[in-house]
Amino acid sequence: MRELWNDHQQFFLSQVFVDPEVLIGLPEFVVEVEAQRLLGRQTPHLGSTAEGGRGPEERAWSAFGSSGRNGGVTVAGREAQWSPLALWVAEQIRLGIRPITLPPLTELLPSIYRSKHVDYRFGFFTQLFSGPRDSHPPTIDDLSWQDAFKLLNRLTAAYPSVPWTMSQQHIDDTARFHEQVAREAIVTTAKVRSQKPPTKNSPLIPGTFHEALREYYQHRKAYFTKAGEFDGSGHHMLGMIDNFQNRQPDVPLAMLDFTRCLEIYDFWKNRPLNLRTKGPLSKKHCASHVGELRRFFIWLHTSDKFAWRRPEDFDLIETKVKRLPSDRRSIQDIDLKTFSVEHLKLIYKHAMPAQRLKLLWCLNCSHGAAEIGRVEWEDLFLNQRHPWTSEGLKFDSDDDDSWCGLLRPKTDVVGWWLLWPETVQLTEWWNAELQQRLKRELKPAERMLLTNTGANLYRDSSRNAQTSFSNEWRRLLSRVVKAEGKGAVPSLPFGTLRDQFSNWLGSEQNRAVLASVALAHGIPHKGDKLLFKHYSNRPWAHLFEAQKDYRQHLQPMFDDVPDPLVIHDPLTSKIMDHWNAGTRDVRVIAKECEVHSTTVRQKLKDCGLA
Repeated sequence: MRELWNDHQQFFLSQVFVDPEVLIGLPEFVVEVEAQRLLGRQTPHLGSTAEGGRGPEERAWSAFGSSGRNGGVTVAGREAQWSPLALWVAEQIRLGIRPITLPPLTELLPSIYRSKHVDYRFGFFTQLFSGPRDSHPPTIDDLSWQDAFKLLNRLTAAYPSVPWTMSQQHIDDTARFHEQVAREAIVTTAKVRSQKPPTKNSPLIPGTFHEALREYYQHRKAYFTKAGEFDGSGHHMLGMIDNFQNRQPDVPLAMLDFTRCLEIYDFWKNRPLNLRTKGPLSKKHCASHVGELRRFFIWLHTSDKFAWRRPEDFDLIETKVKRLPSDRRSIQDIDLKTFSVEHLKLIYKHAMPAQRLKLLWCLNCSHGAAEIGRVEWEDLFLNQRHPWTSEGLKFDSDDDDSWCGLLRPKTDVVGWWLLWPETVQLTEWWNAELQQRLKRELKPAERMLLTNTGANLYRDSSRNAQTSFSNEWRRLLSRVVKAEGKGAVPSLPFGTLRDQFSNWLGSEQNRAVLASVALAHGIPHKGDKLLFKHYSNRPWAHLFEAQKDYRQHLQPMFDDVPDPLVIHDPLTSKIMDHWNAGTRDVRVIAKECEVHSTTVRQKLKDCGLA
């Protein structure tokens, strides 16, 4: 009730009553400005000066014509009083009626009229009562929808705390008119855009397809942002939303019926051309877009911002992507391409210590860039028995063993790997080297692979999070080819290393299970994910034994380079000797090695030191 009184007090003290004839022909904004000027002077009456001439107030109120000069303009008063309208609203509130319909004329008219003068904000009402009495609307329900809608807006502005509404008939008439206007606007929009016009029964919905996609983009971006950091895996999803906007026309959501939804799906199901290569997009690429479309339409259907709802039979839309003759794979493409032991032997030989660490780690643990790039120092258990030994893990482990245990990114499935001696040696070297570069101790929760500035080498929030790994790997393969000859090693991506161990295990059922455990595939446990009891049914001991066997399989690689810290390139070895001796000036090293400083920088970069 206090809010009602505050509204009424403000409304009452802002009332200015004017001769209705004065309002004819005057724009509303002019009347509003003059009324506010009058209220600013707080002058209840405007009249002549003592000498009978026109004073400054009269000249200021010339917009009201004779009404302003002869005292016809008045204000309600200096102190608010309850009006019939305010008392009627108070009674509705007391009775618990919400929303409150437009008031009866018997309560409204006495509150907006003073003698024959009307509150300037309700001037439109005077036209309804200017003719013969039998032409006056007898009740509020007899108003036209236009007058009822205008009255609704005036009362809402006067009493904003009151939940006003119109009668159902007025609501229906108003909605029907504006729906017709909206339909005509949609037809015009479709015509100028050379689009098919909507059917007569199309629902009226605000917004367009592209506007909804932009909102969905922000929704997905927020979904992939955790603790203020964007997960790089979300870039692919956001890219697909951009593709929807770039490759499909914008239409009002009111026109997004079953037929148009089908057209959007068909565009991606039928494998449109790649704008760069001019060939059809891959089946996998289009299937990903179809899947994201499905998520978009579910979001749009449930979104509060858009009133769009999935049309009838929407679930009957076929989403299977078209298969093309060019999709047929050759028998040679069925086998997974990996490096042979001879290939790995050459790569390991020409790699620098930091590169050997990444190479060995991925072979040892079936990791790719996303896995090794997220390993933290606290995930390592060096020179000790397996942490689960005391919990019942049956594996012959001692203090000479080392382990890595972590949760796989995104899936949170636990993985454990026995680390080979060479992997441990390179890891310990890297720990000391990194502390020397950063000039500080490393924290347990820090990632193992950092840049010289202390930034994560694997950039989670980047669209291409593993660029650093890919670029370094490409340079290494180029160096091998340059030294050993063209075709010495196949040009396979860095991610191939993740598949080496599982591919070596083969497809026999028991070995395939080991491959799955090595890749940390499976269903995560909802409790403490690092407790042995939740994963005791996995063949950990067999996996660790298989890792030892695979290391033996790679023995020729280790025989060729007995010490993983020894650099094969004589020039690089000489540069590293100066570097390890404490010389950090590239020009000094270049002079001592009798090479250009650019060569020194490149060699240091290959070693991960520049």
